[in-house]
Amino acid sequence: MEIKVSDFITAVTEEKFNRDTILATLAQVEDLGIADSLAPIMEKMMDAIKQDQLEQAELSIEGSDEPIQIRLETGIINLPFENINRVANFFDELEASVPVNVYLVVVSPDLNASGLHIMQICPASDFVRGQGQDAVLVAVAESLKKIQENEAQKEKVTAK
Repeated sequence: MEIKVSDFITAVTEEKFNRDTILATLAQVEDLGIADSLAPIMEKMMDAIKQDQLEQAELSIEGSDEPIQIRLETGIINLPFENINRVANFFDELEASVPVNVYLVVVSPDLNASGLHIMQICPASDFVRGQGQDAVLVAVAESLKKIQENEAQKEKVTAK
């Protein structure tokens, strides 16, 4: 899957992409497990790619200090959709066709100093062939663990 840089910027700016949000509680995610909790957003991503559409599929988890957002996004650079105004800075030719990749975006103030972790998973064409899903599961598990550790540390500091 490829897209012109300018078409990508226009589509995201004008919100002409699929947006799906699944709501869950932290307890539900713990009960179901990460793989089953993420299955709906993985399916949404695969369906969109098969139709050559851009996608933002999110699992929004309540039950922490702040909601935890776990998103899969189709993109052309390691920036979340909300930073679309910065994308053009990274390309010399806006009419060039570039590969579309799948990115994992995790947002939580308790994750790290920036409250954001983004990583490229794989090309979109590989994602629909089953590649990248294990990397998503591992990265999400690590992120949730880090969030819980940081929240526990904050509670210790607050309790003193």
